[in-house]
Amino acid sequence: MKALGRPFVYEDLFDSIVDTVFFVKDVEGRYVAVNRTLANRTGRARKDELIGLTAVEVFPGILGKLIAAQDKAVLEERRPIHGKLELHLYPGGVEGWCLTWKEPIVGADNTIIGLSGISRDLQSPPASVGQMGSLSRTIDHIHRNIDAHLRIADLAERTGLSAYQLDLRIRGLFGVSVRQYLVRARIELACSRLRHTEQSISRIALDCGYADQAAFTRQFRKSVGLTPWQYQKLHRPDMAA
Repeated sequence: MKALGRPFVYEDLFDSIVDTVFFVKDVEGRYVAVNRTLANRTGRARKDELIGLTAVEVFPGILGKLIAAQDKAVLEERRPIHGKLELHLYPGGVEGWCLTWKEPIVGADNTIIGLSGISRDLQSPPASVGQMGSLSRTIDHIHRNIDAHLRIADLAERTGLSAYQLDLRIRGLFGVSVRQYLVRARIELACSRLRHTEQSISRIALDCGYADQAAFTRQFRKSVGLTPWQYQKLHRPDMAA
């Protein structure tokens, strides 16, 4: 890094991607880095006009409160957000569907010091506004009940679609089948728990919807290429004993 002619500013990578909002926030939920897309969509002439503000100060009405609640969950509960389908409302009445990811930023002492995230626009919505809303609620249901036995037929009924139609919608959004999405959601949650919490592997297995640690370990190794213990040792050597 010493060879760089100037400090490496990571948001520069996102400045030219007009369909993606990028941000980093501190532990109080205040913006410390944003890309040009976020500045443009919130009516700011410069990115630095957002620095130090919270979501409630940037976004009007209910949207700011919803974003702040998301931030609080990530920061206080170490709960990442992966591919959340949501409708964003921007100043001037512009709205659009996007997929949002947020991850806690962990310091050297394993305390949360902030969060980073992106929201990517859906260029071609795979369904009507009404169907998108029900699909969003179904995806939220999956993540809220990830430890339960989730049947594809039940998820399709909840969405108001056939199992085949639901599979098409999920493939259009995430590039995977419903079954693959369920596996990915469970493994992503497990990875986050292994990195950021002191829960036992057996507890993580149950919380992520696996009947026992052996079944969890088989699926984790198949998906990640490591056992849960090896993954935890890689990211949390302090817990490897």
